[in-house]
Amino acid sequence: MNPYYNVSREQRHVWQIVARFNAEEQLWECLEGKCRLRRRLFPRVSAKRQKQLNLLDFATARPPQDCVGLFEAP
Repeated sequence: MNPYYNVSREQRHVWQIVARFNAEEQLWECLEGKCRLRRRLFPRVSAKRQKQLNLLDFATARPPQDCVGLFEAP
C-alpha cells in the first residue's frame, strides 16, 4: 500500500524523507524531558557526555530501519 498515492512519482521520495524527519523530531521532543531530568540529577556530568547519552537514548528509542525499503546510512 502506498501512503502517498496522491503525490506524483517524482515527489514521493521527498515526502518519505520529510515524514521520517518529522517522526524523528517528535521523538526528540519526547526525550527532551528525560534529558532535562538527567542534567538536573547529574549536574557534574560534562556536556560532551550528556550529548553522548542523549544520542544513545535517541538511538535506542528509534524504531529499526526496514530492510525491505530504502536504507540510509547514518
